[in-house]
Amino acid sequence: MAYPILPVIDRQTGQVQFKAEGRWRTRYVADPLRLERLIARCARRPTFDPATSELLLVVPVAGDPAGKRFAFSLAKFPSAGALTKLGS
Repeated sequence: MAYPILPVIDRQTGQVQFKAEGRWRTRYVADPLRLERLIARCARRPTFDPATSELLLVVPVAGDPAGKRFAFSLAKFPSAGALTKLGS
């Protein structure tokens, strides 16, 4: 099931934050500027599918009443903690 969302995008880091299923989520997108440009042109609110971790957009296109669909794969944002331990 996909949830309608209104994402907050950080252009520098690619971090995407949004509220879905009653809680805030933080993910990462590889091309934040493209995502931002397409969201500005969306015909309706973007949706997030937690099963596939995709952000789905529909952008109007001349001659196509259904619009063109775009899917952005969102990755989990790395934690602030260290990813590895150094041995002594």
